[in-house]
Amino acid sequence: MTPSTFFTAAAFGGPEWLRWLMFGVIVVGLGLGAVFFVARGKHDPNIYSPRIAWLRAWVYYCFVLLLGWITGVLGYALEQPLIAAGRLQDGLWLGLVSLCWLVAIWGYAWWWPRGTLTHGRPLVLAPAMVHGLMWGLCAGVLYLSFYAVLEQFGLPRLVNGVLLVAILSVYSLNYQLGWWDIHVSPPHNRRATNNGKVALAHQPFLLTTLTLFIIYGDAGMYLLLTTFAMTCSAVAMHFPPFWAPDGGTVSRETALGV
Repeated sequence: MTPSTFFTAAAFGGPEWLRWLMFGVIVVGLGLGAVFFVARGKHDPNIYSPRIAWLRAWVYYCFVLLLGWITGVLGYALEQPLIAAGRLQDGLWLGLVSLCWLVAIWGYAWWWPRGTLTHGRPLVLAPAMVHGLMWGLCAGVLYLSFYAVLEQFGLPRLVNGVLLVAILSVYSLNYQLGWWDIHVSPPHNRRATNNGKVALAHQPFLLTTLTLFIIYGDAGMYLLLTTFAMTCSAVAMHFPPFWAPDGGTVSRETALGV
């Protein structure tokens, strides 16, 4: 399989308004970072705080959006149509997109919630969806940014895909489980279902969506799929609004689940 060149000439690209939007992201990120620095010093790091969780998440989102702009992911995604000309007449594309959406709906609207606990948290739909939309968008931007870096080495796109799966596996084990699921996402896992989530939701979703992207370079569709998946997850775990009261203790054990 030939190397891909989706992002090689797209760094800092996109429409003119995107450049100024990224300047705004820098300003907002700096402001949120300063607020977070002050608030964190007044808070017990072993107690889950929705307010601190939102600050952490949005500083992270600002960083990822800037990374996506630098690597060319945002510019490329904005300049490409969501459904390129001829796609609807391409049987392979139709089959892959249909499979991706079936996997996403089954994995994140049905299977993932079945293994997720809310610990009595009420569902406040609007903030949970706002968090989920940004979480999913930035997850997709981050993954494609990793791919954009790999693309610079001129390797076959299949090799890039294999390396990306390896990178995301390390990322999930260390960053996701060791930080995000402790300090951003509230306790929601069940140890008995964690492996099932990976095997029947995360891995099929990663493999099908990555296959679609590697073959067609459809960044917009890829980002739409990741946004849908993480929004379903945020709603399923009843991600709390930033004004919710502090919860219980958090640690690596609570991240692994009960």
